[in-house]
Amino acid sequence: MKRTLFLFSAAAAVVAMVSFSSCRKDPLKDMTNEESRIYITNHDSTANFTSYSTFSIVDSVAVLTRTSDSAKKELTDYDKKLIASVTTAMQQRGYTLVNKAAKPDLAVNLTRIDNSYTNISWNPGWWGGGGYWDPGYWGYPGGGWYWPSYYTVYQVNERQVAIDVFDLKNPKNNKLTAVWNSLWRGSGVWSIGNIDSMVQASFAQSPYLSKTAN
Repeated sequence: MKRTLFLFSAAAAVVAMVSFSSCRKDPLKDMTNEESRIYITNHDSTANFTSYSTFSIVDSVAVLTRTSDSAKKELTDYDKKLIASVTTAMQQRGYTLVNKAAKPDLAVNLTRIDNSYTNISWNPGWWGGGGYWDPGYWGYPGGGWYWPSYYTVYQVNERQVAIDVFDLKNPKNNKLTAVWNSLWRGSGVWSIGNIDSMVQASFAQSPYLSKTAN
């Protein structure tokens, strides 16, 4: 999270510098697509990630758009690549992939957010995150798509991707508890060729997310 905050601070500093030198090129406008991307990661600081051994991942990706009141599930080539890349990253951290019927310790949900007309932000308090997920998929009562109440919507032209990891091993009041998430923002986050590098960037910011973390 510190790394993300630094990116925002650096951007603010650049804006201030440009305001004093209008004859120079605008560094923000001259950014490459890769330089424009930001990876926001958050986690539950009380979670013991070494206590988890297995995980399961959704078989399709939720897609949220302004034109629909609910998310839909899709499995495009992009979605297949996203599922495979996140799966590999979790396995590289020491977790074993199992079927959801095998009672995994962790559940991984994936969401694509089309913000061509709206943006999603959150203010959850002590930590943040969450995508558009379906508790019913993981066998919890009162299923159906759920968007946490601490999210707000405002207009912007942007696409995003959210990865959310939930604790199935230690349910609290029969509800899913998020222990880690990542939100991608910037140009090219829906480009299939960028998926592996974006997944690795998110996990690189989260060394604690490991079966063998110190």
